[in-house]
Order: sequence, then structure tokens, then C-alpha cells
Amino acid sequence: MQTERAELYFQQGSSDKVYHLQLENVQDQWAVQAQWGRRGSALQSDVKVSGTSYEEAKRVYDRILREKTGKGYQIAHASANGNGAIAVGLPATKEHSGHTPELLTPIEEPEALLLAQDASWWFQQKFDGRRLAVQKSEGKYSGINKLGQLIPIDSRLAESLDRVRAQGFLVDGEITDSRFYIWDLLSVNDTDLRVQPYEIRYVHLTQHFRGVSDVLRVCETAMTTKAKPDFVKKMHSANAEGFVCKNRNAAYAGGRAGQHFKCKFVVTASFIVGPKPEKKANDGHRSIAVYLLDDTRQRFMGTVGVPDRYRLPKEREIVEVQYLYCHPGPDGKLIQAKYFGKVRGDIEIAECVVSQLKVKANDTDQIES
Repeated sequence: MQTERAELYFQQGSSDKVYHLQLENVQDQWAVQAQWGRRGSALQSDVKVSGTSYEEAKRVYDRILREKTGKGYQIAHASANGNGAIAVGLPATKEHSGHTPELLTPIEEPEALLLAQDASWWFQQKFDGRRLAVQKSEGKYSGINKLGQLIPIDSRLAESLDRVRAQGFLVDGEITDSRFYIWDLLSVNDTDLRVQPYEIRYVHLTQHFRGVSDVLRVCETAMTTKAKPDFVKKMHSANAEGFVCKNRNAAYAGGRAGQHFKCKFVVTASFIVGPKPEKKANDGHRSIAVYLLDDTRQRFMGTVGVPDRYRLPKEREIVEVQYLYCHPGPDGKLIQAKYFGKVRGDIEIAECVVSQLKVKANDTDQIES
């Protein structure tokens, strides 16, 4: 647990605004504060949450950060004391790097499992992170986001990359709060590897990056027809986000080329419809608040949008909700929750308990193949 702060800005036309956000520890309790306004003017301020647990304050901090960046705010600076999250910034100028990331095509699990019996396909873990490629050139590092735009990277990540014995490289992967999981090496020491099949690129990747630093992790890969089904079972048991299917014979192709796939695990659970919290009561969204029983209390699990084609469920009705996972902690909320119109008349309120939830896996846990 550590304090965090972020400084954001928004510039468009005549608009030039700043937004400052802090996650702070006050007498062993946690708070989130914010200040905002026009650059150079007196800023307004507000306490978003106070006197709460670290988990709840962190959730509020992360939610506000996501909302602001989703509205076009860019991160000018972000920092954390101690071993905080590894940060990557947003593009300052939207300058394109010249590299087009290859995007994965979503498929369902039954279809993905058919590939387990095909020796051409390898399986890797899907992490709940952000897409990141890193290029080293002339001793300097450039981050590249999913759109191919140049972005800054954390100094701690750069320090770990300094340990790689290569004058230059371009690697591709996914970054979480504590690890950079690397799955591809596209060039090294002025040699372009993109024309090579993935299995050759993976060999070069392991030679240069495996075991270099605890922050840098080469994605473990299940390669055999026996290992792949076992690997998927282990990921289910560990509450991983899902898995990726890589064609070992494929050369690199930017964009959504349809030659590699991703399969996300989703689950369903039954929830009690309850009143929306005060801050969300008049948010204008067609949504419901859902709760579960946690010992003797009804725990708020988040709000879920209700598409127009479904009637709005009433309070105390039981609804089935699909979700990816739940954040850990006593106040963890649902992630990627969706409602598909199913009201459960065959479920009692007493059955709607938190113990049924799939909790997010620790991002430091990479599953061995």
C-alpha cells in the first residue's frame, strides 16, 4: 500500500484545463482528493472519499483516473511512493511510432480448445494489463501503445530494460502494475525479426530477456497437445483473465490480421437489485445497482447497464449478471459486468452471497506451462 498522485491536463481548442488527483494516507485511513480548473487559475477542490480502507480508496482513485483519461485528459506526471504501480503515460502529441501493433481476434473457449490438438498453435496466459511495446534505439527507450503512438515509460521499467544485453530492440507485450510480460521480439541489434515465424522470434526473445529482471517476464508458453489443455485448466483454477492462442508459423502482421486469438473467461452470478448509491442515483444512466450478501450486510458490487430492449429490474429482484472477475478486498467491485435480461425467479436472496464470485488473480502470478 502506498500513496499515489497524478497530474493530468486537457487541451482542445481554447480549453486548457488541469486535474490533480491524490491517494493519501491520513492517520492510518485512506482518502482521495482532487483539484481542477483552468491552467493558471485558482483550482476548485473536493474530497472524493475519506476515512476508508486502502482498497476502497484505490478503487476510487483508479476509477477517476480511468474516467478522466477516457474523456481526453492526458497524464503529465504520475508517481507512487514505495513499490507502486509501474506507470506508462498517454501520448503527448499523438505522434505515431511507425510500428503497428498486431491485435488479437476474440474467440470463444470451445473454439479455442479445438486448437489445443493442433501442433501449430501455442497457448499463453492473457493478463489484465495494458498493451505496450518498447523500442530501444541509441540508448533511449520509447513506449508504444495499442494505437502505435509514442508514450513515456516508467523509469523503473527502463532500469530493468538496461540489463538486457542488446544495443537495440523492439519488444511487444502487456504491462500490469508490477510486471512487463513480453511475448514477442520484433527486432534486435538492427536485425528485423518480423519476417520470421513466431517460433523463431520466441527463441530469440527467451535468449535475450528470460531471467534478466524480476520486472521483465517472458510469457510462459504451452506448446504440446498434452500441455495446452492442462494449461487452460490451471488458468481457470488461478482465476486468470483468459488465454491467447499463437500461431507458431506466423510472421508478424500489424493490425487485426486474424492469425492470433484471445479467449477471455467470463462467469455469471446471481445478484440482488438494490438502491443506487447517492452519487449514482441521478447519473442519467439506464442501469441497476447490484448487491450480494457478505456475512450480515448487503455489499454493493457496482452498477450494471440495462440495454433498452430489457425492462428495468425492480429492487429486491434477483438478476443474473455476466462479469469477467471481481476486484479483491472487502469492497472489491465487478469488472466488465453485463446484464442480458435474465431475472431469476428460482433463486432465493439467501443464495446471493459473495463466496460465489470469481476474484481477480494476482498479476504477479504467472502460470507455469
